Amino acid sequence: MTLQTMSFIFGALLLAVAILGGGFEIKEIKVSNVTPGVRIVAAIVGIIFVGLGFFQGPLLERITAQARMSEREHDKDRLGGDYFSFDARTDHVEDCEGACRTEAKCAAWTYVKPGVQGPQARCYLKNVVPAMSDNACCVSGTKIR
Repeated sequence: MTLQTMSFIFGALLLAVAILGGGFEIKEIKVSNVTPGVRIVAAIVGIIFVGLGFFQGPLLERITAQARMSEREHDKDRLGGDYFSFDARTDHVEDCEGACRTEAKCAAWTYVKPGVQGPQARCYLKNVVPAMSDNACCVSGTKIR
């Protein structure tokens, strides 16, 4: 189940609480009667979550579509400027590149191949675009702004 679907379902449940005032059961979920103040809050939050359920996909597509990435720089390292790093799946350079694409402050990335810094591959996100150097350990790239 996607985050978009869960958001919509949660919002719909809150709207049901707002409209019916509680006192109903849906499968394993039992909602007790609620006060008018809680109904108003449930209505507002429910509308927000239903809206997120409808618009979250197009919003994310628009955000990620704006971030274009350079060609992958095979056997290149961009040393320095790291603000975040994480273990990456082996032979999945796209995980590292995708993380940079979706991070607003990411300007460049370097994927360190497994066996270089340990058994796992490692991804480094950078808030600057460091100089590139030849190194068979890595695959790097930059965000085109």
